[in-house]
Amino acid sequence: MPEFDASKITANEQYKLMVGAITPRPIALVSTTGKNGHNAAPFSFFNALGAPPPMLMFSAGDGEAGAKDTVANILETGDFVVHIVSHDIRDKMNVCAVGYARGVSEIEKAGFTAVPSVKVKAPRILEAPIAMECRLMQRVEVGPRPYHVVIGEVVYFHFRDGTVNDKFHVDVGAVDPIGRLAGKAGYTRITDRFEMPRLPGGEGRQGK
Repeated sequence: MPEFDASKITANEQYKLMVGAITPRPIALVSTTGKNGHNAAPFSFFNALGAPPPMLMFSAGDGEAGAKDTVANILETGDFVVHIVSHDIRDKMNVCAVGYARGVSEIEKAGFTAVPSVKVKAPRILEAPIAMECRLMQRVEVGPRPYHVVIGEVVYFHFRDGTVNDKFHVDVGAVDPIGRLAGKAGYTRITDRFEMPRLPGGEGRQGK
């Protein structure tokens, strides 16, 4: 059984084990705005945190010149929009992952349509099936690189027609989200689902 002491392997080896073990990972396509204009970038270190209030998080490592545009813009304006990436916008999302120079709009490069948000300054990407307008709750720096863990409160939800019903149930098949796998080109779709009812007992807690 392979075992590894994390302190005795390289940072790249640690990263490969993490992204290979924690998979599939949802993808947050995060749009922001700041003094250099609009920005959009995908992050797969991303998930929900809880509710109420509705909270989510993503983390972004520093670039060569310090905090990436996404984090710099969020610290400047205090808000951002998280979009769920569907299969039909995968190629445009991939354009947003390119390391363009500061001030270049990935939204324009990808051919996305930027529209005004309702409650935040950051633009919303019209083509995304789900968009969540967020206000910054907290930014935490962790690790020597560092990574910026960005925690946001969702203040407004946008859903494409046909993806959510009047009981607030989201149809994942209609959303058709993609997830990140290990490797530079690894992605997946949710094409195989099953149900497993929770066993009776306890007080309905999700964990102990």
